[in-house]
Amino acid sequence: MKRVKSAGRRRPPRVWNKRAVIVFAVICAAFAGLTVRLADVMTGSLTDAAAAQDTGRIVLGQTRGCIYDRNGARLVNTGERKLAAVLCCAETLDAVNTLLGGTDELKDVYAGSVIAKATDTEVTEGRCAKNVRLVTRDGEGLCRHILGYTNGDGKGVCGIEAAFDTVLTQAGGTLYAEVTLDAQGRALAGDGLTLRSDNYDSPAGLVLTVDCRVQRIAEEALARSSITCGAVVVQDCRTGELLACASVPTYDTNDLTPALTDDDLPFLNRAVSAYPVGSVFKPFIAAAALNAGRNPNDIYECVGHTQVGAKEFRCFNGNAHGGETLNEAIINSCNCYFIEQGLSVGAENVINTCAAFGFGRKAELFPGDGSQKGNLPASEAITSGAQLANLCFGQGELLVSPVQMAAAYSALANGGTYYEPYILKELIDDSGKVYGYFKPETEPYRVIEEADCRRIGKCLYNNMIGGTGAGGRPANTTAAGKTATAQTGRYDENGTEQLCTWFAGYFPYTRPQYTVVVFNEKGRSASVDCAPVFKEIAEEIMEMEK
Repeated sequence: MKRVKSAGRRRPPRVWNKRAVIVFAVICAAFAGLTVRLADVMTGSLTDAAAAQDTGRIVLGQTRGCIYDRNGARLVNTGERKLAAVLCCAETLDAVNTLLGGTDELKDVYAGSVIAKATDTEVTEGRCAKNVRLVTRDGEGLCRHILGYTNGDGKGVCGIEAAFDTVLTQAGGTLYAEVTLDAQGRALAGDGLTLRSDNYDSPAGLVLTVDCRVQRIAEEALARSSITCGAVVVQDCRTGELLACASVPTYDTNDLTPALTDDDLPFLNRAVSAYPVGSVFKPFIAAAALNAGRNPNDIYECVGHTQVGAKEFRCFNGNAHGGETLNEAIINSCNCYFIEQGLSVGAENVINTCAAFGFGRKAELFPGDGSQKGNLPASEAITSGAQLANLCFGQGELLVSPVQMAAAYSALANGGTYYEPYILKELIDDSGKVYGYFKPETEPYRVIEEADCRRIGKCLYNNMIGGTGAGGRPANTTAAGKTATAQTGRYDENGTEQLCTWFAGYFPYTRPQYTVVVFNEKGRSASVDCAPVFKEIAEEIMEMEK
């Protein structure tokens, strides 16, 4: 039987449902988006999370620009303080506080982790603990009145600290402790603490003309003396630079409270304050007389007193010195001789000469500060012979600061050139290099002829040998100088007049280098309270020179 091939059933054409297509497309798109997102999480999001980690930073210490003496010795920023910094979690803070001696100096909190610090404490160092040595503003206690001090915010209040507050602030730096934070601001304890310095304890700052060795000699000599309210100034007579500037009483920069109620006014810088002068002024009357052509070898007969108008002036205790030249008059400190000299040349000559020596003019020791102007009467203000007579032995309305007196005696010492006194020398940058110099605006100028300086200087030298200055004569060098006792018109509770006593001089006499002025606001006798201080300072400086 022939097999017949069957044609079979015919398949109908495939027909797609439109709704199914749409659903399928949505599913595919969602799957693709999920895949991209997963890849993003595994790559970019991890990078972002790492980038989101931040650094937590706390300040451990700050420094202020340094202040140096002329030889590079630090006058501040010499103190040291220990500090412990620990990274811990909040749960262990109590234990850390116990470790740090019960500190409550919690500095910062990072999402449950903390950094605690404590002063004068040490910890076992590790990744989460650091022992730090911090620099403090302390110095050796030298030059307190010149340096001044800062307030609780670290801002300069007076002295160099105030005058150069901006410079010293900009020269400062900061020491930090850093900790790594995650994206949520949590401290990563495993990374520990890292110390970072931003110009901390930079060498930048100021250099003064002060020599801390000379300053120490001056301050210690004052401390050993009977002077409780006074000053010492030491100047390089060849340049005008102040090598030492000390005032007593002084104060503790770390505890100012006692000084606030002290009747002796410890905050007052007596080295730059003006006071009655007395006989240390007589050499400048001699200078005026020599400038006007008077002969220093002319003899004046002192009878112990002289009459000027209706007023009588007397030498000390009414002593009659007899016939005197300039030399004997300085040795005897004869009031009558210098009154005669001043009256003979007139007020204008006297005032002009004394003004040239810097009296009556403020000496700007550094920009924005300086010595008090004092008072030198104008020549036209002297309307009587008695007024001029008072001035001629350093009394009357005359007021002079120790710094001004030092500058004037320096002119006598160096051969007749006046140098404006100053105390700021240089500015130092972060690398320790000089980027600025300071010089006074007033250029040095001649005030008296060198030959006349030699004449006056020889008289002052002889005064140290056998006159009123003998108590100040140093044993290891030669010197020239003069004592003074000035009336003040002020009386203590016992009715005794307070006297201002002085000693002004320079050494070595043969080649002068140092001028020293010693001042006592509550003196009795310059030969007893000021001259020995001059002697001690001169001897110790010469030993230092060796």
